Amino acid sequence: MTAEQTVALYHDAWRDRRGDMSGVPLADDFVFIGPVASFETAEAYGEMARQAGQTITSFAVRRQFVDRNMVCSIIDWEMAMPGVGRMTSAELLEVENGVIVRGELIYDAQALRHAMAAAGE
Repeated sequence: MTAEQTVALYHDAWRDRRGDMSGVPLADDFVFIGPVASFETAEAYGEMARQAGQTITSFAVRRQFVDRNMVCSIIDWEMAMPGVGRMTSAELLEVENGVIVRGELIYDAQALRHAMAAAGE
């Protein structure tokens, strides 16, 4: 499986399975760095994805760039949270032997942080 095919499974989980990462090949020690939260295991990331996935109302990959085992996707997404409109992010996913080992999500999270604080999360 190519890096691009592996990442497609990951994006499908966000778009079509409400954050259910059970069919996504994530390394046990998958590291994720983001502006709101970071994780050091696939289990911790999967739990967050299941919860956050329930609030995703749209998820679309606008552009994607592949450089060997690194896939950079520009994503437009929305969440069902008051005060949070469409967000655009860049996501870097590193794939080794068909398994995602590292992810980094980059976006302006100010509106999301504000909405989470207002909701008491």
